Amino acid sequence: MRKLIRNIVISLLPLFLAACQNSQQLESHDVESGTISSIEETTASPEPSLENSELANEASPLATDADINYDDLWRRIRDGFQLNAHYSHPNVARYIQSYSTQQRYFDLLQNRSSPFLFEIVEEIDRRGLPLEFALLPMVESTYNPNAYSREHAVGLWQFVGATGSSFGLQQDWWFDGRRDPIASTRAALDYMEQLYKQFDEDWLLAIAAYNTGDGNLRRAIRRSEEEEINFWDLNLPGETEAHVPKLLALSAIIADNETWNIELKPLPNEPVLRSVQVGTQIDLSQAATLAEIEYEQLRALNPGYLQWATHPDQPQEMLLPFENAALLEGALAGIDKRDLLTWDRYEIKPGDTLGAIARRLNTRVDILQTFNSLVESRIRAGESLLIPRTDDPALLASAPRVEREMTRQLRKVPAQYKVRNGDNLWVIARRFQLRSKEIAAWNQIPLEELLQPGQILDLRYALEDKNEEPEVQINDSAVVYSVRRGDSMEAIAQRFDIDLQKLLLWNELRIDELIFPGQELQVVPGSLGN
Repeated sequence: MRKLIRNIVISLLPLFLAACQNSQQLESHDVESGTISSIEETTASPEPSLENSELANEASPLATDADINYDDLWRRIRDGFQLNAHYSHPNVARYIQSYSTQQRYFDLLQNRSSPFLFEIVEEIDRRGLPLEFALLPMVESTYNPNAYSREHAVGLWQFVGATGSSFGLQQDWWFDGRRDPIASTRAALDYMEQLYKQFDEDWLLAIAAYNTGDGNLRRAIRRSEEEEINFWDLNLPGETEAHVPKLLALSAIIADNETWNIELKPLPNEPVLRSVQVGTQIDLSQAATLAEIEYEQLRALNPGYLQWATHPDQPQEMLLPFENAALLEGALAGIDKRDLLTWDRYEIKPGDTLGAIARRLNTRVDILQTFNSLVESRIRAGESLLIPRTDDPALLASAPRVEREMTRQLRKVPAQYKVRNGDNLWVIARRFQLRSKEIAAWNQIPLEELLQPGQILDLRYALEDKNEEPEVQINDSAVVYSVRRGDSMEAIAQRFDIDLQKLLLWNELRIDELIFPGQELQVVPGSLGN
């Protein structure tokens, strides 16, 4: 019966739209990337009369009756919808027709959103905002907290750096609040409330401004010749013109998913995660062990942390399922917090030496060398050092925890490494005692490359014996030197007692260009030292 009703509604949609728009052409849908591809854009018609529309209803008030007890989170979301009056617009109906055939897409959205959806609904409900906003990350990022757009927008709510900062989202080397589902939700709702006030308390305009920017929307309004501003009449970028009806279409389907034959798995209307305040910096892999949870799952639940550990200052909390949260708290209660090293990151400046850095940061050269895998004292401007934070470097150097920490960090280097959630080149390099620049050069990717989970990195170069003599071949025209792990152009020039600029010229390299193990360099005969 439900399928029959759905088929009847779908069969009537083309008739409903025929007088309002040109024919449509659906493009393919990419389920794995979580996107519904665009529908050929057409000129929107004036909004039809809502009084006679079978799809339209009066906006549902938020459920404020304390006696209402929702067992299913989806039902609570439906009852909090406030934009129902717009579901019948032709531009919405066309996306309903497209989405209603994509069960796999809804499965993907449910799987990704389920850990965080309750907390997001709670925050929206607390503010009395339309619960359609709980679905906005479905359009923005397909509920992927690690989503990264070509415009450099990041996270569930797709904040660019400047906008995120203006709404209080912390962004530094250790942590990016744009990726944190809870922090970014609060910031996104603050932003949406601000836009609502700016644009005459019109939610459709606020949603459009969220997507395209308030400046772009204001310019579109100024260009409009209509006396009464209506989202559907504005000439906006194609992405924004599709953005609002996509959200409304998803809402319409979830409001009546049985009619559209879309299955929504019941979700408990209760928290599924709990925040644990660690109170100090902690290695995420160590936290996963203490909480008895898979490392990948812990990373997925705490995507704001960019490195291998929580922040040295704040935040120092993590979201975990209730059982794992209790295990972590119990384990931490029995650990001396002084055994959990706290780290600072220092970016090397021109003219720096290890000795000067050690004096400035109240530590010792041998400690810097140990924790940063430096076999010599030569350092390069622009690279980073990890500094264990302590008031007494002598105690740190003699403490058994240093040996334990280094032993724990050392791991066998695989020939190939499969990227995990939260990985970047620096994290991987530290995990295997390698250099991020070498990994980047060997795999021919930029040093700042955003790695994707499942991506394969080649680490075979690191399996070479570091104690082997450097490979040098002599022919009639030049000495051919094979680059080894840890080499730099400066070190090679010094080894052969030649001028660095000549070495760069012979090999057509720039001073800032990466070299990688196994790369062959030409050294002109006669330029060798002894």
